[in-house]
Amino acid sequence: MASTTGTREGRGSARAGAVRGPIAATALLFAANGAIFGAIVPRLPDLKDALDLGPAAFGLAMACYPAGALVGGLLTPAFMRRRSDGTVAVAAMVVASAIAALVGFSPVVAVFAGLLLLFGLCDAITDVAMNAHGIRVQLRHGRSVINRFHAVWSLGAALGAAGGSVAAGAGTPVVGQMIVAGAVCALAALAAFPLRLGPAVAEDEVGRDLDRVPADRVPADRVPASVAAPSPTGRRVPGRRALLLLLALGLLACCATIVEDFAQTWSALYLRETTIAGAGLSGLGFIAVQGAQLVGRFTGDRLVEGVGAARVGRMGGMCVVAGIGSVFSASFLLDGPVLLAVLLAGFVLAGWGIATVIPGAMVGADSVPGLAPGAGLAVLNWVLRLGFLASPPMVGLIAEHAGLRWTVVPMLVGGVLIAALAGPLLGRAGRTDPGEDVT
Repeated sequence: MASTTGTREGRGSARAGAVRGPIAATALLFAANGAIFGAIVPRLPDLKDALDLGPAAFGLAMACYPAGALVGGLLTPAFMRRRSDGTVAVAAMVVASAIAALVGFSPVVAVFAGLLLLFGLCDAITDVAMNAHGIRVQLRHGRSVINRFHAVWSLGAALGAAGGSVAAGAGTPVVGQMIVAGAVCALAALAAFPLRLGPAVAEDEVGRDLDRVPADRVPADRVPASVAAPSPTGRRVPGRRALLLLLALGLLACCATIVEDFAQTWSALYLRETTIAGAGLSGLGFIAVQGAQLVGRFTGDRLVEGVGAARVGRMGGMCVVAGIGSVFSASFLLDGPVLLAVLLAGFVLAGWGIATVIPGAMVGADSVPGLAPGAGLAVLNWVLRLGFLASPPMVGLIAEHAGLRWTVVPMLVGGVLIAALAGPLLGRAGRTDPGEDVT
């Protein structure tokens, strides 16, 4: 027994050492991706004012970002068939950082919308590729780490937003701030390049990707002597049942992104116009959501392993309903510093509620059997970006016709749907038979 235990511990230590570099690479990519996004959020009201846009027009312009992301999500599997997911993620992140650095130069709304379109395309490619890389690292490691990678994204986003808020409060031009942010994030992505995982090393004789099966679960006699990289196997187009499952997981993720999109697109404007928050405090709503996600994701892996992804998801949906319900009620009943405090507390609760929903949906999509590497994630990302595409103009129309206080209602509906869908969807990945073919 002692010998067996020692063997397992040695095997676990060797596996942890083997993935230390790839874990660092994935963390750098997630942090850079979050930071470049967070950096621009507190400056969106300044760009809106500089371009003289109303709420509806601003919402339509912001919708160009998810429109570009829809295209990027579809292109990613093709890129990943030619290069490893880590390489694709690094390259797309560098280009996205360069595009984001140019946003402050927008002289007219057409240029602003065009840059958002290109940024969305590159961001979606980065998103799919770095999550595919992160899930591959998780499977090599043998323990859940995907929520911690998303926690690092939230940390990067919060730091980027904090920097943007400080720059806004100090009157720093958007151009200068975004050039610095773009340079830092591009360098972080380049630092990840030598640490990333390479292409999938081999398949065993029954067609399993050895990079996607923990080492201690692969029979030694099935590891081939030569490890030449094979061409990807599996369907590139999901079957009917697989597609329905991916669409359902996408809807679940969309409900969480409604909260994320409001925080990044509208929270600064919401706080400026409904509370006493000035330019220097306008990024606090985004920081509150991302900070709560940071805590929820750092603790989420242990929580999911302890009580199950489905139960955590249901609790999260109820937290979104409670937090956003408080925001909605307080915006009509309170004023001054008390209103600001209640709104931020509500955003914190909602942010914690959605912390594990998107990572859980991504793991579920990637675990759908019978698909080529990245195909499930690409479909989920495409559906998720549809939600991002619909959200800004929808919220803009609500703001235009009913007022900003009513723009939180879609988040309430999303919280209800998360609580209802988390059970049947987030609990499924652990019950899926690896040999099952969902067609």
